[in-house]
This record gives sequence, structure tokens and C-alpha cells, in this order.
Amino acid sequence: VLFLPFGTGESMATSESQKYTCRTFGSGVVQPFQGSGFYVHSNCPFTLTRFTHNRVECDVSIRRGNSGLVVQVEIIINKVRTVLQNGSILVEDKSVSLPYDHTYQHIFQYGIYTKLRSSLLPLSVTWHSVAGGIDTLWVRALIDTRKADIHTL
Repeated sequence: VLFLPFGTGESMATSESQKYTCRTFGSGVVQPFQGSGFYVHSNCPFTLTRFTHNRVECDVSIRRGNSGLVVQVEIIINKVRTVLQNGSILVEDKSVSLPYDHTYQHIFQYGIYTKLRSSLLPLSVTWHSVAGGIDTLWVRALIDTRKADIHTL
């Protein structure tokens, strides 16, 4: 795994809504909730962020393919596992169609994006699917991440 900084966190986080957003895009750029962005060149799975709020845990892991696109995303919120892979969305190993409403999460089209909104955590995950994978994915925490138990990569 190769980590290369590409700028300062200040240049990427200019508005309040961006301040609490962790994102990955392109062929390996990662912008954490806080600090400088960096480049990850790897097709191994890794934890993008781990988030705990009011004793509810969230884990977002990704794996890139050889092309650099994200080919698998695993989102675990309160032990409910959602997997994005090959253009499909699986919740607890069952394929779901959109819009999907569950006690703990809602998954729906959001313009050209798809969005998962948690009803247990102040958190959403948004992604853009293209042929061959996902080219943009971001996790937005609706709390001040400097005061929460949030870890990025």
C-alpha cells in the first residue's frame, strides 16, 4: 500500500458540510474527515472509516479493483451488513431493489448518486456507480468529528 499526500485538508474542506465528510474518488485518492488527503494504491480491502456514536458502531470498508475503481464496499451499522458489489446492493446477504426502507437504514436514488441514510446514526454514505465499479464514495457524519470516536484509515 502506498500513501502519498496530495494537499492540505483546509483546501478540500471549505464548507461546514464538507468539514465532516470523508471521501474517496478517482483511482485512489482518500480525503479523511480531518487532515491531509492522500493516495492509496492497493487492491486490498481496507477500512475507510470506523465510527461509533452513542454506542452504535459503523464500519465502512472498501476494495479497489486493478482499474482503481472501488469494486466492493461493505457498510456495517449496528451489525447490519450492506455490501455494494457488481452493481448490486446486498443487505444481510439478500439482494435489494431501490428504494429500500428498513428499520435502521434507507437506500435510495439521489440524483445520479445512490445514498444510504442511517436512522440509528447521524451518518450517510453516498456513491456514484459507473461501468466496472464505483468512482466516488463519501461518508458524511452530521456531528463534529473532532469530538466523536471516528477513525479514518
